Amino acid sequence: MTMSDDGYVTLKGLANRLKLFKMFFDQTAAETFKLKENELITPLTPYKKRIKFRVLEFDELIDSSNINHHHQIEIAKTIEKNYSKYDGFVVCHGTDTLAYTSSILSFMLENLQKTVVVTGSQIPIEELRNDAQDNLLGALLVAGHFVIPEVTVYFNDKLYRGNRVSKVSSNKLEAFNTPNIHPLGNFNVSFELHWDKILHVPG
Repeated sequence: MTMSDDGYVTLKGLANRLKLFKMFFDQTAAETFKLKENELITPLTPYKKRIKFRVLEFDELIDSSNINHHHQIEIAKTIEKNYSKYDGFVVCHGTDTLAYTSSILSFMLENLQKTVVVTGSQIPIEELRNDAQDNLLGALLVAGHFVIPEVTVYFNDKLYRGNRVSKVSSNKLEAFNTPNIHPLGNFNVSFELHWDKILHVPG
């Protein structure tokens, strides 16, 4: 999203905007690995690896308050179409209906053997003070390093089960929670994943 005279509106070209942030795009590494269109690569992560990722955008971007089941099916089909190409997936989504989409995806994407992380932000990435950078980077680190075979939500340094999450605030950065279940992970100075609560890889 970006600010306009009419308030926040959707804006295409996320890949190019992410190239302005060093945590999402290492120019030297990009030249070494000869990236394709809309591909980016991070600096070395705390796990001494880089995450190479590609940004896919739908032809029509919408405010999440306008989402319907046709859009959610399109998200699921996009993951299905690209399932064999990538080790994990991050879905960027507006917060108004993020909990609904993550829950629906968890039932549409059956027998997952890869990580799917849904994330968003209360404040857009182009604002001086925002939570988008941390949420997106955290989601990338989860999807790029761990095999968590279910749909999850990463928000405000926590990883939640996608079909148990609820939006609990519209004006706080801690916007989501799973009231009846502990988070699957807490991400502070170090990453703490609760593997006993995470679904096992099928097969």
